[in-house]
Amino acid sequence: MVICEGLDNTPHSAGGDRNMSGISLDLSSDKPAEAYSREGVRLSREGEYDESIRWFERAIATDPAYAPAWAGMGHALGKLGRYQDEIEACDHALGLDPDLVQAWVNKAFALGQLERFEEKIEACDQAIRVNPAYAPAWNAKGHALGELGRFEEEAACCDIAVSLRPRYLGAWVNRGFALMKLKRNREAVYSFRQALRIYPDYLSAWINCGIALIQDGRETEAIRCLNRAGELSPENPRILFWKGLALSRKGKYREALSGMESLVEQDPRHAEAWIVMSNCHFMLGRLDDSVRCFMVAYDIDKEDIKSCISESVNLIRDGRIDEAIRSISQAFGILLR
Repeated sequence: MVICEGLDNTPHSAGGDRNMSGISLDLSSDKPAEAYSREGVRLSREGEYDESIRWFERAIATDPAYAPAWAGMGHALGKLGRYQDEIEACDHALGLDPDLVQAWVNKAFALGQLERFEEKIEACDQAIRVNPAYAPAWNAKGHALGELGRFEEEAACCDIAVSLRPRYLGAWVNRGFALMKLKRNREAVYSFRQALRIYPDYLSAWINCGIALIQDGRETEAIRCLNRAGELSPENPRILFWKGLALSRKGKYREALSGMESLVEQDPRHAEAWIVMSNCHFMLGRLDDSVRCFMVAYDIDKEDIKSCISESVNLIRDGRIDEAIRSISQAFGILLR
């Protein structure tokens, strides 16, 4: 999420307006609304969202036409999970200044959180109209496209974002995810490794890099990635599953079983883990254990298939056809597993 204004980190001079924390705001060179908004931005960046909202409200009370205060308040509301309120605040800002790019991107974020992805794309397009070189708008648009299954377009948007901002961590990760969905796994690995050069402790990048390597048939490299991820997040279910899968493909069935057993202790309904365990037991000659694990997965799958089909019927009734298709596809994916 983008904050509207920069921060003033210099000490406030005496004789200015006193804020709620006892800090004096220097109003000598600014309009009061600008100073109050700047304080709201500072508090937002420190995670003090309730307090920041009070400062944005104070700015608005001073100057109701000061658009950045409305956008800044929207950002803080969104951070508190009040996404509809964020949209309304940003709409007010945009009514005052249709070219306030941060307000368009903040609104796009809130729309995405509410799964209103087509509207999110429209908001991003408006931000891009205002500033075609604004990388966060391209990345946000890409994310929305990906949520709609339009992965080629997501990758293209992320390409633009990283060309504009080569150290844009989120855009590299989103690009990698889209490329994985397109089964362009080598390119995905490159994206995740770019992200890790920027921030070496980025857990999601380590996990997704490992997954892309597995899907590219490079299990040894994948295990190294997932081991590093495991150092950052021990007993993480995604790490346990994908590392177990990689180990099973390397023929290390006992090691794979150890990780999968830890996983199903956390999540007994992880059907794919039971399938991998079934395969490992089979390869070790433990036929009874293999059948037992398979039957557990089968029982879980029956319920998941029923749930997917029921959800798809409800979505069709609501006219949400794209979501219904995704739900039915999920059911077919379970059957084909």
